[in-house]
Amino acid sequence: MRDPFARLPVAVRLWTAALLCLAPMGLVWDVGAGFLSPGITMYGDCGYTEYTYCTPDTYLPGYYVPGQVTNVSQSPIRAFVVFAAAAFVIAALRRRTDATRRLARLGTLALGFAVFLAMANGSPRIALIVALAAILVTPLVWAQPRAGRGVLARGHAAG
Repeated sequence: MRDPFARLPVAVRLWTAALLCLAPMGLVWDVGAGFLSPGITMYGDCGYTEYTYCTPDTYLPGYYVPGQVTNVSQSPIRAFVVFAAAAFVIAALRRRTDATRRLARLGTLALGFAVFLAMANGSPRIALIVALAAILVTPLVWAQPRAGRGVLARGHAAG
């Protein structure tokens, strides 16, 4: 697959990805979903007395417990996006070596897990932002160095 952002300099892509990792920190993260219990009907009875006294059917409505929300900055996903942002900043500031490539690869793996967490939590907006950061960086660090591509390919000039 062709890299859609190949014309952008490497450093710009790494810095942009780092900023995108931190962008959702102020967004809402659901801690617990709301709960709506169904109502029940208690059926009346006319057969327990010898008189014609009957109890009518009674409906007891359900109840609603609202969900709880917090910010992404206080959720479990923050560890992954902050780690990825730090990895990309380090890769952007330092000379391109095998160690920085491994660090950036770990950052992309953290982003993949963050996307999974966001989708599992029902937060597609957060998942989209984090996935865009991953799309920016993944072709750089997972390309084969033998092919002369990738951010840390042998002899690659610092972008």
